[in-house]
Order: sequence, then C-alpha cells, then structure tokens
Amino acid sequence: MAEAHAFGDVPDYVASLLAKDPPVAPLDRLAHEAMQGARTSMRGKRAELVDSAVRSALRETVFRYELVLRINVVAHDLVDREALIDMALSAHVSLVTSRETREPKDIEWLGQLRDLLLSRVDELQATAEARTLVQERYLEGRSALFPDVAAAWEEQLHSTQMIAAMAVRLAELDGVAPAVAPDPEALSRRTTELVADLVEPAKGRALEALGEGRQALGIASAWVRSKLAPWTVV
Repeated sequence: MAEAHAFGDVPDYVASLLAKDPPVAPLDRLAHEAMQGARTSMRGKRAELVDSAVRSALRETVFRYELVLRINVVAHDLVDREALIDMALSAHVSLVTSRETREPKDIEWLGQLRDLLLSRVDELQATAEARTLVQERYLEGRSALFPDVAAAWEEQLHSTQMIAAMAVRLAELDGVAPAVAPDPEALSRRTTELVADLVEPAKGRALEALGEGRQALGIASAWVRSKLAPWTVV
C-alpha cells in the first residue's frame, strides 16, 4: 500500500504498472510472494501441509487485496453521492429560510431538513469508524485510502458538518424543537453493518478469484440476506 499510495491516486499508480515491461499486476506479484513465503516457512513438512499453508496464504493475501480495493471504491462512491445530497438539502434549507413569511409547514420542513443533515453526519462518521475498525483488524491499522480519496473524504465530511451546523442554527432561530440526540446503540449497529459491507464482499471476491465459487456464493448470499432482513415482513 505504501508503494501504491506514493503515486497519490489510482490512475497514476496504474499508469506506472502499465509502463513496466512486461507489466506485472499487483495481485500476481503479491500472490507469488505469499506462495513463496508459505513454502519457505513450511520447508521440510509433508506435502499436504505445505499445500494447505500455501492455500491459506493465498486466501489471506487475495482477501486483503480485495479489501483495500473495496474500501477505496466505497469511500469514493460515497463522497460523490454525499456531495449531491449536500447540494440538494442545502438548497431546500435556503428555499425555506429565504421566505419572509413562513408558515407552520415551513418550520416543520426545516426541522426535517436539519434532522436529515444530522443523520448524514452520523452516517459519514459511522462509515469512518467502520473503515478504521476494518483497517485495524485486517491491515495492521494502515490506511487503505489513496491520498486523493482520503483528502476528498475529509473535505466532504467537513462540508456536511458545516451545512448541518448551519441548519441547526437556522432551526434554532425559527423556534424549531431541538433535534433528538442520536441513539448510541443504533449508531453502533450501523457501524457493524458497514463493517460487514466492506469485509463480506471482499471475502466473496477473493474466494471466487481462487476458484472457490460455492463458498463465495454462500458468503454473498448470507450478506445479501442480512441486508434484506430489515425489510422482511413477519
């Protein structure tokens, strides 16, 4: 990751790989090193034990590779989406508060907009917490984000927090009832869900890449069921 991050962003890193003759895919190199390391550590052991160690090393290596990709893709997509959400919600706040005479429904709408913006801050913070937990658990605490994505993330979080703070102040000036404090247990559950959203797809893709399609399908199915569970009608 240090080698890749030194290029600043994904396009520059990919360009550097393609410039080599012959090009070497990062996953191919990592897999080769993992296999060599496993064989070295198991030198002198029975063949079946060596094969098992090699297979385990490949699983761990490919999973971590897929996990790093997943973390970057999710963060990049969320930043793009959040920027649009911020623009939409801030435009509505501006529309409501710019009216000289506001009706009760306007005050109610302002409160809802404020709550939506605060919920977006909670979502971003839960996402960051989930990413930190995953990095600590699987990447020895190293940041998986490329520098450009990390900078965009921090900028977006700051923007969302500022817009939410503006909405809170405007709501106070218009006499809107204070926002309800977030439920710590709900935030913890959401963080747990976001951890799974990073880890489980990466596990599935790793197993699929190693030809273990049935196990990959089982992981994918369980993850999808967990996503659909809140919508299940009892």
